[in-house]
Amino acid sequence: MVCRFPEKIFVINWLKALMLSPGMLFPAAYFLIYLSTNIYLNADFKKNLSQAVNQASGNTLQISIKSLKSGLVLDSITLNQIEFTPIIQTGKKRQITNHPITIKKLEIESPEVEKLLFSRKKRLSSTKMLCDKILAAEHLIQ
Repeated sequence: MVCRFPEKIFVINWLKALMLSPGMLFPAAYFLIYLSTNIYLNADFKKNLSQAVNQASGNTLQISIKSLKSGLVLDSITLNQIEFTPIIQTGKKRQITNHPITIKKLEIESPEVEKLLFSRKKRLSSTKMLCDKILAAEHLIQ
């Protein structure tokens, strides 16, 4: 019987070297940044963006965004299924109308999306820029 133990060590060492090579580490790091950016966009950033749009419209619009997705090269943000619901203020009561405005997909150029995770200043400026573009798109549809 021939022992195959040295071949196993060779294969294991070769796989370790492959996994730690720059050709694997850089794509893995990029994938990690891309994935964490998309998770952040759909968690906290979406909520902040909805609040910013509500405030920018003078609380006359309620917005619902199904999902946010960054572009593959982190140069744009795609908003899916945006629903604007006008709010009518009558006296002290606020009523939501039954005529929502829906945009299926809105892609907005936003350079340096990856910096949203690391810079508070970039988050605030991106939120304001996206808010302005969303409101402009809403006015175009009306």
